[in-house]
Amino acid sequence: MSPAAPIEPEAVQVQVPTTRKWHVRPAVPEDIQAVAAAVAALLDELAGAPQSTSASSAPAERDLSTMEGTVRALIENPQAGTLLVADAEGSLVGMLAASWQIAIHVPGRYGLIQDLWVPPSLRGGGIGAALVEAFAAIAREQGVPRIEVGLPKPSFAGIAATEAFYVRNGLVPHGTRMRMLLG
Repeated sequence: MSPAAPIEPEAVQVQVPTTRKWHVRPAVPEDIQAVAAAVAALLDELAGAPQSTSASSAPAERDLSTMEGTVRALIENPQAGTLLVADAEGSLVGMLAASWQIAIHVPGRYGLIQDLWVPPSLRGGGIGAALVEAFAAIAREQGVPRIEVGLPKPSFAGIAATEAFYVRNGLVPHGTRMRMLLG
């Protein structure tokens, strides 16, 4: 598979509060460990835990390894989704993972933001907004009519700020999400 189309750095490059420049770009294999670690940090913040692929694989190291495999699969298969990183001089300062979905009610394809993370110390500097906009630009380019995101559970301490962030960035509330864990 060919890699995702590059994001024009000039379109999203800005100054972060620490005066380090960053830009949004598609993830590459060298980003795998950093992206998996970022998702693990996100799950810690949400008081969740990485899902194991089997009931016997409990250690965090095994979960991180499984997450790294999933990151690799997403990088290698742009038909499955998009993985974007905010890069500041070779350091990951944000990431967005999204999948492409097909639904009758849309109708057709839509993008679903699965994971979005920026270190707490850099929030409010435009990194998350640039990641969302870069994903929206990719969706528009591919003719995808909408993007969606599921919010954390209502008991999450930052739920109001999270919802306000998405509203500021053009998403509107649209129901809730439920799940069933199988296995």
